[in-house]
Amino acid sequence: MESLYIRKIIEGDVSKFSYFVESYKNMAFSIAFRIINNTEDAEEVVQDSFLKAFKSLSKFRKDSKFSTWFYKIVVNSSLSKIKKNRLDISSDIDLINEKEVIIENVGSAYKSLTLADQKKYIDIALGELNYEERLILSLYYLNENSIEEVSEITGIKKETIKMKLLRARKKMYIVLNEKLKSETKNIL
Repeated sequence: MESLYIRKIIEGDVSKFSYFVESYKNMAFSIAFRIINNTEDAEEVVQDSFLKAFKSLSKFRKDSKFSTWFYKIVVNSSLSKIKKNRLDISSDIDLINEKEVIIENVGSAYKSLTLADQKKYIDIALGELNYEERLILSLYYLNENSIEEVSEITGIKKETIKMKLLRARKKMYIVLNEKLKSETKNIL
């Protein structure tokens, strides 16, 4: 169906592009926000990304899914926005301590939380990660992209994606462990 819409748009029926906007706007915003961490800038990036995709649609190679191609545009636009705003984008992912992560009761404490509380803690923990970690986790878990698709979207090798996923999960566990322990102490 998407290939039909793409063909129609290239032939001049621009109204068909609304299908792509409706289908991908929420995930595009989620990806942009996870990288930029600013609502207004993320919204601007999403608009710019749709415009870039529309203008470049004739260059779309059908060897990947439209979503993969489009999310790569979103990622690149988000990174450009960060550079434009002169934010610090240095990655501290290689500075993560490789020690064994010991998680004390995080699993059971997390399971006892309501869905709203779980979302709150996940958002807090994601906020503690750098943009690359947030992006990879979001693409893999929230958007349910495969390792191959995450690799294609980010331009990072598959083996490196797997390693970064492992490190980001460990970092999330550490943050969740600290937050849950802190909340438990405050309650008691």
